[in-house]
Amino acid sequence: MASNELAIRFTEGKYATRSEVSKELKMSMIDSIWSSILNYRSNFNRYLSVKSIEKNQLVLCLCPTVNALISTTNLKLVRVAKDYSRLNLNNGEVTRFEDDCLIKALKYLAKEHEIEVSDNYLRSLIHGDIKEPAPSVRVLLNYLNALNFVKRSYVNPINDDFLAELYSILTGTEELTSFYRSTEDTNRENRVLIDRIYTCAPVALIEGMMDGLFSFIATSQLSSGCKAAIAYYYINYIRPFATFSDEIALLIAKSILAHDGLDEMGALLPIESLISENQEEIARLFVEVQKTSDATYFVNFALKQLEATIDECVDFMTNLKVSTVREDFYRVDEKKEPVVTPSVSYTTEQPSLFDSQEEKKEAVSEPEVEVQKPEPLVVEKKEEPMVQAREESSAQPEQIAVSYIPPAIDEKQALRLEQHLLELDPSLRKHEAHFYARHCTLGKSYTIAQYKRMIGCVYETARTAMDHLVELGYYRKDSSNKKFIYTPIPRK
Repeated sequence: MASNELAIRFTEGKYATRSEVSKELKMSMIDSIWSSILNYRSNFNRYLSVKSIEKNQLVLCLCPTVNALISTTNLKLVRVAKDYSRLNLNNGEVTRFEDDCLIKALKYLAKEHEIEVSDNYLRSLIHGDIKEPAPSVRVLLNYLNALNFVKRSYVNPINDDFLAELYSILTGTEELTSFYRSTEDTNRENRVLIDRIYTCAPVALIEGMMDGLFSFIATSQLSSGCKAAIAYYYINYIRPFATFSDEIALLIAKSILAHDGLDEMGALLPIESLISENQEEIARLFVEVQKTSDATYFVNFALKQLEATIDECVDFMTNLKVSTVREDFYRVDEKKEPVVTPSVSYTTEQPSLFDSQEEKKEAVSEPEVEVQKPEPLVVEKKEEPMVQAREESSAQPEQIAVSYIPPAIDEKQALRLEQHLLELDPSLRKHEAHFYARHCTLGKSYTIAQYKRMIGCVYETARTAMDHLVELGYYRKDSSNKKFIYTPIPRK
């Protein structure tokens, strides 16, 4: 009975991993408990047509809690599509909503690529006012063009032709000379034989696994949110392209939402937060799915993120409607001329209807209009020195908060330090020495994301490398705001 209660608790209350169950129960030996949890989950398992590199079928546990989450997400998807269809095209509501969604999406992408852009610049990019952006911003324009393709092509089947068109737009290439990745990942983790975690699929398996994904998208009866989440994980698992695999995973997920009833709204939902937010949690869930073939771990997380994104969009459209009504009200009110009702007093004697015109003029006295004089505007004198001080401060030259320039080494010195480290410490890998030589300033802290961007590897590889540098005594590992940070340790 106790085991069954724990099975329900760690499935329905929280879809926990084995390590999470062990940690919460404060027990290392939980084989029997874990077996009962898996046995309970097997009653709700649905096997999917997509397979892992080891040919194991992925599974989705449709237990009551997960089913309730799927139903709620479906209802919210219907709601956001309905609200979007009700926006007024003539008064600018559609344009303002689409701009807000696309700006959010591009800002998430810019954060991942370390591009500093303002909202006004992104708005100009969306409206086509910037024809030739800087090379560093070209990826944002290409991604925007790919989103527009998804937005207008939600009736086209998602297959290899659709994917080729997306990849061509994303890379800015009219004719693709190559398609799927043709080189293997040389990461040593791919050579592990026991409890192996793949950083990508072997080249020989990419095409077959992608065909299996297209078949799953076309035939699966799962909800669009579930299919989008599974496709996003699976493309990140395969990493079919040498570059832009993350962006392709997002675009395919959005295409699934668009094809399954959301139409244009599927391309607009800013789910790009998956590429730049909560990266450590996503990496942990990806590893868990790969180890267990249970896609529920990531689907559960992704659906909650999708719900939060939908709620933001619905709130924005509601506020947009309210602001539009308010603007229309004040616009109509301004057109009305003010009606002045003067206070008029007449004499007590009124002229007869049979009097002459001249007598009428004499009889009727001139109306006395009482005009209220406006009250004089009182300005307190104590405000004057504040205004004057503000004007004087604005005339002063701008100053930065940091009064010194931090020390740094140039590239030549970094190369010398990198070579010195490799000769001094044979256990240090080349990429680790390359990163450390440029990120070893005392007092600063560095992250896994910085390693990932600089070396150009996947997140799991970056995490392993940074932890290896900790083991060798180059960094101290701490946790800050649910994120690991690495601080250089003084070395002789």
